[in-house]
Amino acid sequence: MSEQANERVDQRVEVRGGFEAAREAARRLRRFGGERLVKDMSAIFVEDVPVRLAVAREGLGSGDHRAVEYAAHSMKSSCGQFGAAEMQRLCAAAERLAQRGELDNVPPVLDALEEEFSRFRVWLERAGDEPPRS
Repeated sequence: MSEQANERVDQRVEVRGGFEAAREAARRLRRFGGERLVKDMSAIFVEDVPVRLAVAREGLGSGDHRAVEYAAHSMKSSCGQFGAAEMQRLCAAAERLAQRGELDNVPPVLDALEEEFSRFRVWLERAGDEPPRS
């Protein structure tokens, strides 16, 4: 795909998904450690989020609000590193609910988080293919 076509796809995804903060986070990572750092950190993020979601869901199943809170808090921090603002907001909501012991209200938040992660993952994989911009 040409660079112009890549840019158009990214813009459509960003307009729909609001990933400008993520684009800036990727630029920061590139400036700090180059393309290798972006790819490595992205791979860790993509592997870690499903694990944290599973821990949160296991905590829900066993009624362990601390496990849910910890998993949500960990994901919230990672999302902040990547500028995944909507994911970070959802993690904060799940964390607050778990802190208050309102575990019955957490599943729809985790469902929304999973959906947002799917969208963000597509964007992240595309952004990793972008050439660095100056």
